[in-house]
Amino acid sequence: MAKPFDAALNALIDAHAADWVAYLCGRLGVPPGPAEVIDTDLSVTAQADKVFRVGGPVPYLLHLELEANPRLGIPADLLRYNVLLGHQHDLPVHTVLLLVRPKANASDMTGVYRRHGADGRAYHEFRYTVVRVWEEPPAGLLAGGLGTLPLALLTDAAAADLPAVFTRFAERLRQPDVPANVAEDLFGSVYMLLGLRYTPDRVADLYRSLSMILEDSTTYQATLKKGEALGEARGEARGEARGEARGALREARRLLVLLGGARFGAPAEAVVAALEHIDDRDRLERMVVKLVAAAGWDDVLTTE
Repeated sequence: MAKPFDAALNALIDAHAADWVAYLCGRLGVPPGPAEVIDTDLSVTAQADKVFRVGGPVPYLLHLELEANPRLGIPADLLRYNVLLGHQHDLPVHTVLLLVRPKANASDMTGVYRRHGADGRAYHEFRYTVVRVWEEPPAGLLAGGLGTLPLALLTDAAAADLPAVFTRFAERLRQPDVPANVAEDLFGSVYMLLGLRYTPDRVADLYRSLSMILEDSTTYQATLKKGEALGEARGEARGEARGEARGALREARRLLVLLGGARFGAPAEAVVAALEHIDDRDRLERMVVKLVAAAGWDDVLTTE
């Protein structure tokens, strides 16, 4: 996987393991069950991406590998992980290769890997499941668990009308069963994952549709009020225009706090104060774009 996308996906899986297991079991055709993430360190040189132990009458391991870039030879690695996991835990192992964008598709990712002997005949056949996210129907993902909800935005169908699918994604996060902090985390993850398929400018263009969600975000409203109070205590004028211009600046700052917080952690008071004193909406939007590749809050604040 390519950073920072791998971090966003791994965080989604860790926070919503049950949703991912339910989704993958459906693609594999195996019975779901109570699941837990287990250690993926197989040896000094081998480490799988994610492994779940799924309970039930017949317990098994669910091995997930995530790929965003093309590389020949991955099926051989999958076989090695599968065998090592089976030997280590003495359980059946089902392997899934999840390709998150078309660029990741390589010619040998067929779902079957065979080893051939000196006589040219296959003596070992290993089968694994390939899930190409871009081929998935977004409707099923939008109706599924919260943990796999962001995958809907990486599909070809979503690419054909991204604002519409993004709006459905946002509407799902407005439902009463979704805690505000979970919605905020998912928005942060989606911002990073959209960079797998779209330019930073196009991703940033979607932020305006976040306003209706952010208005309900008590966590981030409290963060921004903290920054406002700090600015007032120092007697520094913000120089914000009134009316719509002031609202646009406020929303841009909110977006930076939300998405940057998902990437780097909650901003320090000094960062919040610095954002409060930026009155250039275009610069704030450039900061949103820079979040995709920035190394930290200090890096974001250097955006001119």
